[in-house]
Amino acid sequence: MLKRIRNKKGFTLIELMIVVAIVGILAAIAIPAYIDYTIKARLSEISAGFDALAQSASEYHASNGYFPASGYAIASLASVPNNYGPLHWQAGGFGVNNDVAVYEVTIANIATVVNGCQLRMNITYAQDTGYSKLWQTPAGATQLPARFLPRR
Repeated sequence: MLKRIRNKKGFTLIELMIVVAIVGILAAIAIPAYIDYTIKARLSEISAGFDALAQSASEYHASNGYFPASGYAIASLASVPNNYGPLHWQAGGFGVNNDVAVYEVTIANIATVVNGCQLRMNITYAQDTGYSKLWQTPAGATQLPARFLPRR
């Protein structure tokens, strides 16, 4: 009878507790990283749509010498995903001149961390440098955390 008990194989309680602790630590690190990853993926869908919009607006500017007015329908406007928030845009840069266009989206339906934040893309044309694009959160708006801002 003693021989059978000695030959019995299995994990001890301490070994099982160590495994549970390791899994818990990995989950504590992996779950927030995964959530950030999914938010960045959804925001990249918005920035990709904005890139297409910037291309169309720049082509319009190159042809006409000014960015299209806010009522003008740009073909790539449909490529900006509006299921993540309403798109607002204004050409002329809030009264700056015809060489600045401003496109904004108020983010919704992604995650509580970024919902209600605004993302703005400014396109500026200068004769010596060409077109440049700047991503930012408008002053006075709910700030989009810097880790979620699109890269330039």
